[in-house]
Amino acid sequence: MRKSQHLLIKFTFSRLTLLTLFMLGLITPSGLAGVHQIWAVGDGERVEQDYLFSPLKASNSIWNGGEIVLYGARNEIVAFQVIVEADTEGIAQLSASLPKLVHTTTGSKITYRPPASDPTDYTDRDIQLFSVNYMQVNQATRASWMYEIGPSAPADPLGSKPVQIIPENARADRGGFPLRVSRRYNQSIWIEIYTGRDRPSGSYQGTLEVTADSTLYTIPVTLNLWDFNLPETNSIDAMIYFESGQPLLYHGRRLDTEYHRFAHRNRIELVHSYSIASATDNQGRFHGTDFTGPRGYRGPGEGIGNRIIPATFYGPGSAFNERGSAWQTSDAWITFLDGLLSDYLTFVYLPDEPNSSQWPEIRNIADNIHSNPGPGGRLPVFVTSAYTPALDSWIDYWCSPPQRYDRSRALKERAKGHEFWTYNGGRPYLGAIVIDAPATDARATIWACFKHEISLYFYWHSVHWQHNHQLGPAVEKNQNIWLNPVTFDNGGSYGNGDGVLIYPGEEIVHPDQDRGVPGPISSFRLANFRRGLQDHQYLTLARRMGLSGLVDEVIDEVVPRVFSETDGNLGFTEDEATFESARRRLGDAIETARSHRRRR
Repeated sequence: MRKSQHLLIKFTFSRLTLLTLFMLGLITPSGLAGVHQIWAVGDGERVEQDYLFSPLKASNSIWNGGEIVLYGARNEIVAFQVIVEADTEGIAQLSASLPKLVHTTTGSKITYRPPASDPTDYTDRDIQLFSVNYMQVNQATRASWMYEIGPSAPADPLGSKPVQIIPENARADRGGFPLRVSRRYNQSIWIEIYTGRDRPSGSYQGTLEVTADSTLYTIPVTLNLWDFNLPETNSIDAMIYFESGQPLLYHGRRLDTEYHRFAHRNRIELVHSYSIASATDNQGRFHGTDFTGPRGYRGPGEGIGNRIIPATFYGPGSAFNERGSAWQTSDAWITFLDGLLSDYLTFVYLPDEPNSSQWPEIRNIADNIHSNPGPGGRLPVFVTSAYTPALDSWIDYWCSPPQRYDRSRALKERAKGHEFWTYNGGRPYLGAIVIDAPATDARATIWACFKHEISLYFYWHSVHWQHNHQLGPAVEKNQNIWLNPVTFDNGGSYGNGDGVLIYPGEEIVHPDQDRGVPGPISSFRLANFRRGLQDHQYLTLARRMGLSGLVDEVIDEVVPRVFSETDGNLGFTEDEATFESARRRLGDAIETARSHRRRR
């Protein structure tokens, strides 16, 4: 017979029962062996596996000591974590469920459906559960462009860090339910809720059930849904490079459709170079039919296609070296795109991070394309470089590293009809997108882009599972990314998780690490990019509704000094509560403003 233990129905500080003492970690009641404490945090908190003294246990942005309280708009993905601490005996079997959330007045329901084997089949799966996987970081990232030792470095880069977010139906010994929790260790259970498009606003309530060794614990969950929708399309383009050969190697089969569907759900675009033939073969990706119900998709951007379709990536190739070839190639490409799509973003990727010896090549390619009197003259050229006077007037799309992002120059280039973007990251200018930095660094990066009106953010790789070529032929390139956190290493600098936002659900290269999931597995960094992209929509909606005073106020609280504004110290918040306070104020204000407009 299963024991049942209700953690809290309605928590008040005036009624300290045995159970509230249990929740505060002051006692462990008899009959609750295995569990020391259960509490909750938002999606931007990294709680290390062996850290049992977090001040967030008592209360935080979603947790009042006994109840989980969430806020969201329609067409948004809201995520949170339940932290289960094992006592000195450990937990042999741990699982969780959130069957439904029910509107308190209309009875409208947000419901759970068990996952399919394909993790990117989102049909009727508005509530999803995952386990968090931890990786031991024994050496802090050492790369000057990510962060340097000093006042802007992460305060606690070492330890057992939460990294991957694994579907509940993975192999039981590799992150699937039920989980085993070693004594005096934490285990995070990650829950995602897609709020849908058509549900009534107001309060939705449900009960999260946590089962540990046949004992049931229940936690009340409330989702307060604002009366507005987040738009289907992003307010900033998020361009993340994807190399399909790496999933082919690690999964043993091609899963491009699944990876792109997963990316769409997370509001990013996986990009690489296209030809007329490959774009034709994958036109459902751009027309939006790949992201519809019949294809297993439900979520933001349903029926909306990708818009970034590069002609080349990580280099221009040779087709643009001669004027005749450049004209012919660019004419054919732009004519094809004009017939395929009404809205697209394309470019020729010039030599990556070029030095001065490559400037003549860049000017030649740019001149060959720009001089074309036909439709191909509209094909933009893109360079990953800070602004360089030697290339002035040759570049259509600048993409500057954050360390050298010049806001005044960006304004001048935009006035000339050019774009000025940024890529990757690096403290204190932007967040550091590595495992040993706070999860909120990815979120802060998108806030910084909003502040400086950057319309596209680029991250250099999503699945950099094979070691980079700088290590030379003697090094085994097929790295074990489930055990080794270092994913970029040039022999002098290295980064933990650099270039890896997505992990393989199957592993035939290292079969002992196979999760048995035929598709992509997410990460804390990607989830916080998604959170930042959704925040960007809040900020954009508020600005468009005339709430600029509030927008400026929260920007000053969250990202007061980024890019060239920095003084060597960290100029953006690491505190998830600050982000969530800002988002809640924006959500309340947008809802109020919309209500006032409807009454006119």
